Amino acid sequence: MLRRAAAIFENGPAKTLARYALHAVFLAAALAQAASGQTVEPVGALVKKETPAVLDTMKALVEIESGSSDIEGLDRIRDLIASRLAALGGKTEIVDPEVPAKRGVGVPEKIGKIVRATFAGSGRAKLLLLAHMDTVYPRGMLAKQPFRIDGDRALGLGIADDKHGIAVILHSVALLNAMNFREYGTLTVLINADEEIGSPGSRNLITRLGAEHDATLSFEGAGFPRDQVRLATSGTAAAVLKVRGKASHAGSAPDRGVNALYELAHQVLQMRDLSDRSIGVKLNWTLAHAGVVQNMIPPAA
Repeated sequence: MLRRAAAIFENGPAKTLARYALHAVFLAAALAQAASGQTVEPVGALVKKETPAVLDTMKALVEIESGSSDIEGLDRIRDLIASRLAALGGKTEIVDPEVPAKRGVGVPEKIGKIVRATFAGSGRAKLLLLAHMDTVYPRGMLAKQPFRIDGDRALGLGIADDKHGIAVILHSVALLNAMNFREYGTLTVLINADEEIGSPGSRNLITRLGAEHDATLSFEGAGFPRDQVRLATSGTAAAVLKVRGKASHAGSAPDRGVNALYELAHQVLQMRDLSDRSIGVKLNWTLAHAGVVQNMIPPAA
């Protein structure tokens, strides 16, 4: 059954996010069944019935803006997720993120809290399901791009990264409950709020829990052009390039200065060639700042 579930991902691109989500629900259920060696026949029928509920959950999640630095939004979506997991029977807790020893590039002063839920079963296998509630886009974009259904597609900000993943986990657990399936030993759900900024406050917790479980599934989007199960994915790193120039009056004595902005632009343009998509290396310069006032040669950038 696990092979059948995996084949859905490998061989047939899902036409909708909802269908993709339900295939992932199927895979989660199949993994749980594989842990016990049992086969439960009505899985497919239950998955089909779950479609409207999955879409409703996606809509509810998308309609809460939850950027990595938006603590109010993260608190709201955290409470929604926690309440849903508790209603499903999980021992649910809110975990404070660890304070990183050094705040890295792009890490806000305050990091959102983590939701952890534990479901106890009658078997032995320990399974960990991961997703994240934070998104990249800034608050305010939802008004212009609301959740909507367009033909066979469900569209919404953050839906593919990673609010559909949260929905898949919630309905995976609901599906297991509907089958009265408890053959796992422990089923742990962990939803963090800082994945998009490198998981500085949840990284150590995820590492520890991963070591404690027999299998870990991360419900991050598998990417396009086709859905698939990925055994590994790329990591991220951040760099800051600082250029020091010399200030001078931009109108009367520009030749006495050294324009740091010019040098920054030169370095950024030549270093974009470090990207190599054939091996998965992507370098993108995303934020820049230069100068002090309009009529001064920029002394730094």
